Amino acid sequence: MICVTHTYTRSAYVKKQRLNNLLGALALALNDRVEDAIARETGLHGSIADALVLLSQAHTLTIDALARQLMLVHSSAVRLAERMAQEGLVAREPGEDKRTVVLALTEAGHDAVQQVLGARDAAIADVTRTLTAEQCAQLMPICEQLIGALANDMQNAIRVCRQCDEDACDLRRCPSERAYRRFVAERDTTG
Repeated sequence: MICVTHTYTRSAYVKKQRLNNLLGALALALNDRVEDAIARETGLHGSIADALVLLSQAHTLTIDALARQLMLVHSSAVRLAERMAQEGLVAREPGEDKRTVVLALTEAGHDAVQQVLGARDAAIADVTRTLTAEQCAQLMPICEQLIGALANDMQNAIRVCRQCDEDACDLRRCPSERAYRRFVAERDTTG
């Protein structure tokens, strides 16, 4: 005899497990495509591309802030900053205290950001062009909800959008931006 309650529960579990598996595969495959496209189009890899886009959003960052946002140890962030400076992508300026170094994009850095974002967009568009307009409209709020769930603290709110094209995003609707602003407001009111 088959228990209908357990069959339903098992079926719901398998469906959720399959959804998680599909989302995991999609996330990895899209990440691979984006990283490959960026490397192919710009010659830049991993953390450099992320750092440049973050700098374009923040305008300037200290090496400590860059390390936190990219989840790097300080020495790795220092090496990353040195490499970007050697390649002419960032300028290193002294910070408010003599121990702090502030990074800012150079013109070449701004150009590289546009190439990174273009390569990222093209890689993702190759996949999303298989969707109908109706499917895209259905997917948008689902993506917004999932991104909002990932932006569960100030650090993740920044990290989630480390390769976002802010010109393509309505920042008023961006769940990560809204979460970030909420965390800043909470921090400012609690001192």
